[in-house]
Amino acid sequence: MGTDVLRSAPMALRIRSARPGDLPQIYDVLNAAFDTPIELFMAQTERDSTCRWRHARVAEVDGRIVAHVRVFARTMLVRGAPVRAGGIGSVATLPQHEGSGYATVLLYDAIQEMHRLGMVVAYLFTDRVSFYERVGFRVVEQPGFRVRPQEAAATPVDGIYAIRPVEPDDVASLLRIYRTATVGTSGAIVRTESIWRDAQTWLGEDHAGCVVAERAGRPVAYLRARSRPDDYQILEGEHMPGHDPAIAPLLATAGRRAKALRAPLVASVPGDHALATALRSLPSTTWSTGIDHVAHPMMMRVVSLDRLLDALLPQIRDRARTHRGEPFSLTLHAPDGEQATLAVSGASVSIRRRNGAYALDEAGTLAALLGQRRATKLVRPRPPADAARRIDSLFRQAPLHFWNSDRI
Repeated sequence: MGTDVLRSAPMALRIRSARPGDLPQIYDVLNAAFDTPIELFMAQTERDSTCRWRHARVAEVDGRIVAHVRVFARTMLVRGAPVRAGGIGSVATLPQHEGSGYATVLLYDAIQEMHRLGMVVAYLFTDRVSFYERVGFRVVEQPGFRVRPQEAAATPVDGIYAIRPVEPDDVASLLRIYRTATVGTSGAIVRTESIWRDAQTWLGEDHAGCVVAERAGRPVAYLRARSRPDDYQILEGEHMPGHDPAIAPLLATAGRRAKALRAPLVASVPGDHALATALRSLPSTTWSTGIDHVAHPMMMRVVSLDRLLDALLPQIRDRARTHRGEPFSLTLHAPDGEQATLAVSGASVSIRRRNGAYALDEAGTLAALLGQRRATKLVRPRPPADAARRIDSLFRQAPLHFWNSDRI
């Protein structure tokens, strides 16, 4: 489908990688398309050490840049396996060219570029869900919370943790906590110190609301937050194993900060996280995972099904060993017509190139591979109960573990 769109584009349209001399025009497009201060885009372009010119794609008409898409090169954990990922951001078209289809053409071009670069999955955040569904993206769910700050400020704490502001020299310690907390998850971005520090240049963190919990002088948990025009947002919070009680004083600190600013407290949090449990316990908390109630939900797309299965096949085989049953085959579908069939016989799992007895559609394939929900929503009629259980056993549920501090 992407190739057809490119072929049907106007002859005057030229799609290419950005060049350093394009920056003034790119900033003009972004400034015209968004209410967001241009300084944000400048920081994400000029102060992101992962940025490469080939990652920025532009549409040019008669020598003038009219649309732009940026791919943010990242590594993401999918069921604990690190895979190359591309974040889609800065999707913009000059207002006078809205509806031209240039953004759609650029997105397909960006996906092809991601494939050439060896990326396995793509992700983005948007309020234009139907637009991105047309190019193969699907919503993945993660709870969004909203709470009265005075309730968060009154969260009971036991006083065994010392709370202090985050300092620049804490990054290595916080990164160690983050890496420990995200082992085995789906959706977590693999961070280096440079990625962490780069993002701080555009996150707009509130220093008073970014705090560390220490036990015996050692950092064991942290929370990052920022103030926005309409609310106070928790960006993320993690803790070392056995120190989930440290989340309570961190949440209380965020509540006090939001209360002082007279702003509601909001957060998008992994569903099984200690922070989510603490937020749900507050009487005024409202939360939802539905796309109708979450502003700018996360969407993802498989870029290369083969590469993703290569990364996940060892653990799928491990699951098969503990859940033996009758042989069966399952076909997984990804956008652009890509498909792969898992043939399962006893404890053996292999990939073959012919259709299986049961099939998942694109959305079901993505959900199963991420661990977002049960995998037995099939294209073909529901299989016998034993086969359904077998499919579910290969693709165990796991909540998405993604934080707003990694949004682009």
